[in-house]
Amino acid sequence: MAQKSFLNSEQWEQAQEVLTPPLMTPDGDVRQVFCFSTENFSNWLGARLEEIFKSSKEWEDCHPIILGSWAREELSPKSDIDVLFCGDEEKVKKFVDQVQEQGLKLRYRMPHNPEDWTENVEAFDILALLKARPWTPEGAKKLFEQQKKIWAKKKYYRRILLKAVKDERKNREKRFDSITNYLEPNIKYGPGGLRDLEQGLQIYELFAEKFTHPGHALNVLQYYRSYFLNLRQKLHLEGHGDILSNAIQFDLGKWMGFKTHKDFMRDLQRGLSRVHFYSDWIVDVAEASEKELKHIENLEFKKIEDLTSALHKNSSVLVQKKVRENLDALLPDKNVKTTARRRGAALEQVLSVKETDEVLVSVFRSRLIDKLVPEIRRLVGYVQHDQYHRFTADSHIMQACREVKRVYKKSSELGPLKFIHKNLSLEDWRILSWSCLYHDLAKGLESSEHHSDLGVTITERDFKSYGLSKTLTDEVKWMVQNHLELSQAAFRKNPKDPKVWQELRQKGVEGSRLYRLALFTAIDIRATNPEAWNEWKAKLLKELVISLESKKAQDYFDFQTLRLRKKLQIPSEVIEELGPVLLDSLSVKELVDDMKKAELSETSLKPRVYKNRKGEIWIRFHEKKDRQGILSDYVGQLYSLGLGIRNASIHTLSKVGVYDWFQVATSKNIQTLTKVLENAQVQSKPVPAVKFDAIQLVSADEKELVISFKGPDQAGLLASAARSLSDLGVSVKSARVHTWGRQVDDIFCVKADREPQELLASLRQRYQLD
Repeated sequence: MAQKSFLNSEQWEQAQEVLTPPLMTPDGDVRQVFCFSTENFSNWLGARLEEIFKSSKEWEDCHPIILGSWAREELSPKSDIDVLFCGDEEKVKKFVDQVQEQGLKLRYRMPHNPEDWTENVEAFDILALLKARPWTPEGAKKLFEQQKKIWAKKKYYRRILLKAVKDERKNREKRFDSITNYLEPNIKYGPGGLRDLEQGLQIYELFAEKFTHPGHALNVLQYYRSYFLNLRQKLHLEGHGDILSNAIQFDLGKWMGFKTHKDFMRDLQRGLSRVHFYSDWIVDVAEASEKELKHIENLEFKKIEDLTSALHKNSSVLVQKKVRENLDALLPDKNVKTTARRRGAALEQVLSVKETDEVLVSVFRSRLIDKLVPEIRRLVGYVQHDQYHRFTADSHIMQACREVKRVYKKSSELGPLKFIHKNLSLEDWRILSWSCLYHDLAKGLESSEHHSDLGVTITERDFKSYGLSKTLTDEVKWMVQNHLELSQAAFRKNPKDPKVWQELRQKGVEGSRLYRLALFTAIDIRATNPEAWNEWKAKLLKELVISLESKKAQDYFDFQTLRLRKKLQIPSEVIEELGPVLLDSLSVKELVDDMKKAELSETSLKPRVYKNRKGEIWIRFHEKKDRQGILSDYVGQLYSLGLGIRNASIHTLSKVGVYDWFQVATSKNIQTLTKVLENAQVQSKPVPAVKFDAIQLVSADEKELVISFKGPDQAGLLASAARSLSDLGVSVKSARVHTWGRQVDDIFCVKADREPQELLASLRQRYQLD
């Protein structure tokens, strides 16, 4: 489309005064076409064009035939100017050169064959001739002769034109069926825009005899013809093209008389939807056979089931139109309870993952969905402008219901999440389908409550009226309440953080609920903004699901359960401090029982030697009161017994005291080792000189320092590190020993009662590290 207007700067200023807003705020339910000034403004623009063209003496000699928006009195400041010339070719060329030198973009053509203007032209050029307007008497005579020829072969040409319209609409729908079109519609070429509208009216004129009751549809199209043209004219005057961007919506809504831009966009979206529907209907009627039209005309509906059954058998726009016509007469039924049960049964059928996508879409397009779920009516055209939402609220709900069918039939759509597919039963899919329909029904309500909370209330009310089971009701309510939880956890939090696990578990995210919610999260994103769903997000969701089902997470949950049951007076974070190695080696129950025993004991427990199923040996030391150098003493004992320390989990816990576990390598008899440790029959052995590769400060704050000792595995390594800290008067709060292969990393958390760099320097000097 030409972006430069044919108006000069002075005329542009005048145009601002000529184009006036509607006499009253547009209301699609009360179609008053006279409230728009589009025709007057179009004529004013046409007069400006005439001034330009008539200034050339060749203009009339070219015998121009006005085409397109100028001929239809639908001019906008940036409209393309389409003209067919049937005069002398040399004069036409001279005229065109003159206007192009003035910067005017003119789309023109001359007949390839003066006797047949339809030769070698596109079907739409033939269609344009039927609405053309001649400038001169000679041009009028020639145009009339051509129009007579076209009408004489009406049946032939209209078949060509109908095919061209259908192909163009199909291609345009692909081009404009983008996510941005929903919230920033193209008022000319987008679905339901002026091009759809124009084609609907033109096809109706060509096939008028096939329409028995077109009144309502034509009224809708005529009303929105004026409405949308008024918008387009104002858009152009504001310096924009045909796209109704977010930025201009606020000003246009105010100019149109709406209280808010959301009211404006909601009304506009409803209009686009209506135009799209009725123009589609006109095209389908034109294409349908007399037999098919008669069959649909004779359809009778006596109950709700008849409506859904008809759409199930034939989901075409023709049947959708018939359903629309019968909605008010059929619903609601006098027996409110019976009607509700029937609505629930109808929804059950439509939402089934085994039902076709076409039937689902037909239920929405026919507006049967408004009668089955009245809450949706409020969401038609409801927009949320942000970087994420790309559909109106009602379109989003429909897209979600469609997505669940797609992923059910094709698990590969889920990418990395496809493993969940096999874990879901048919009942899970049923819950998912209902959740897709109900999860956002509370959007747009004027309330301070979160839409998820209000959605639960709506779900409970409706499901009760539908007569659905309590189990299904509870599960869908839970999904509606928590449908955003996994998204926040996977994309905004650390999926491996036990605190995140605990938050989700407290909300009930486990088992089949976890699978359903993960799958719903993917569906919701895809239905909100297809471009927002990608491999990376799929992997993050998968990582969260796997993390929540891991042994580490299960140990964490078991620990919390047992901690509360045993009334263990220690914080829940202790499970993280114990470390995965210890938890993999001892059962959570054994650990909690042992810690509870230490907590209840008034004195220190004797050392415990434990051998797990893997044959690993672990030794636990306990002291009711902590003291400086105690870790060095423990490690010294183990070293003196010739025990190699492979891993360690060292802590001082409130109410429990010093609680340290060491995994050791030994060939000694368990009973003998236990007896020696219990009786403290250990001869002290000097700690050998060891070599560390690095001593580093991992982190530091006002309360604690974390120091790492790294080096090759060697006898006395931990004993040496512990002794060095003890000798420097450092109090160890906790420690973790990691051994892999021939490398060791001993990490100590110590009290921050020394300057970090000073302590680090002392340790490095002790081991002669630069």
